[in-house]
Amino acid sequence: MESQLEVVSVCRSLPSPVNPSDGIFVFNRLNALSRQARVSIVQPVPWCPVLAPLPGWAREPAHRVQDRTIEHAPMFYVPKILKSLDPFWLDRSIARIVARKHAQRPIDVLDAHFGHPEGVACVRLARRLGIPVFITIRGFENEYVDKPVIGPMLIQAMRDATGTIAVSHSLRELAIRCGVAPEKVKVVHNAIDRAVFRPRDRAACRSELGIPQQGRVVVSIGHLTARKRHHILIDAFARVRQEFPDATLVVIGGKVFEREYPQQLADQVRRLGLESAVKFEGNLPPAKVATWLAAADAFALGTAREGCCNAVLEALACGLPVVTTPVGDNAYFVKDGENGYLSEVDDSVAMAAVLVRTLQRSWDAGEISRRLAVGAWDDVATQVLEFFRASLTGRHGTQQARVLVGGAPSIESN
Repeated sequence: MESQLEVVSVCRSLPSPVNPSDGIFVFNRLNALSRQARVSIVQPVPWCPVLAPLPGWAREPAHRVQDRTIEHAPMFYVPKILKSLDPFWLDRSIARIVARKHAQRPIDVLDAHFGHPEGVACVRLARRLGIPVFITIRGFENEYVDKPVIGPMLIQAMRDATGTIAVSHSLRELAIRCGVAPEKVKVVHNAIDRAVFRPRDRAACRSELGIPQQGRVVVSIGHLTARKRHHILIDAFARVRQEFPDATLVVIGGKVFEREYPQQLADQVRRLGLESAVKFEGNLPPAKVATWLAAADAFALGTAREGCCNAVLEALACGLPVVTTPVGDNAYFVKDGENGYLSEVDDSVAMAAVLVRTLQRSWDAGEISRRLAVGAWDDVATQVLEFFRASLTGRHGTQQARVLVGGAPSIESN
C-alpha cells in the first residue's frame, strides 16, 4: 500500500456558499485528513423539480472551502417522503464520479459520513467497485435504527462496512448492539480549535460584544430544531430569572429544516414575557461564537440527541461550566460539580435548578479548559487514518484481501 491512502469522502452536509457553517465538523475532519492523505470530497446535493430546485451554487461542478475542492453530485429525491429510497438516489448521484476517480487512481477507502443515506449508499457502491468502505456515525443513527424500513438497511450497512467510526462511546455501543463486531468500531471524538476556543477576559469580551458588564449571561448553541430542546431551556430560564432577574439567555444557531420551530420559540419567549432577556443570534462564525462563550457565565443545552456535541466541547474549552443532558457522550465530558451539571431530557424544572446552582458558584475557567481531554483536528485525522490502515492491513503488516461478506466488501486476512 502506498504511503498515502487514496480516500474519497461522501457527505451531503458540508459548508456551502450560502451556509458556511453547515457540516463544519465533518469538513474540519476532512480538511485535516487532506494533510495526511489524498482526499477527494464529494457532496451529494438533494433536489426535486418544483418542490426543491437545485440551488444555484450546486449547478457548478464544485466549490472551494479553505482551499479544499468539494465536488457537487446533484441527487434527486422526494422531500419528506420515501426516505428509504434516498440511498438509491444518493448511490446514483455519486456512482459516475466515484467510478471515474477509481479508474484514474485506485481508491483505497470510500469514506461515508452519516449512516443513512450516505453509509447505505456507499456500501452498495463499494460492493460493485470492490472498494473498502468506512461509515462514520454521528448521532442521527440513534433515531434511524428503529425505523421500520430504514433501520434494517442502516444496520446491514454498518455490519457490511469494512469499519465504522463512532464519534461517541454511546454510538459505538449502539453499533455493537446492532450486531457490528466490536473490533470493527472505533471511537474518534470530534476536535476543537484551541486557538479560537480558549478562556479569555470576560469583561473585555462583553465590551467587544457591546453587552452590559453586570448580569448573568447564559449561552446556548444549536440549530433551531426540536431535538435541541431550546423550548425546554427557555422554560427553565424563565425559572432562573426568578433568582437572577437581570440574567440573559443567548441562543446561537440557524433556522434550518424545521420551519415552524423558530416561530414557536419566538411565541414562547413572548408568552413568558422574556423578549428583552432572550436573544436569538442566528448562525455566527466560530470566532464570534468563541467571544460569546468567553463573555458568558454558563453554557446550557437541553438537547435530546447527540453524538459528540461540539458545542459542549467548545464551551468547556472556553472555561465555561456546562449544563446539559446525559445524551451522547455529554456525560463523558461533563462531570457534576467539576465542570457543570447534567439534567434529564425534557425536565425544565430540574434544568432550572442546576442552572441556578451553576450561576451561584464561582468556577475556575482555566481549570475547566485544561481538564478537557480533546485533541486538535490533526490528531483526529491521525486516529482515523490509523483505523483505516489497521482495518486494511493485518497486525503484522500483511496485506489483507478484499472479500464479499453479506454482499458487501469486507476484509479478511490472507
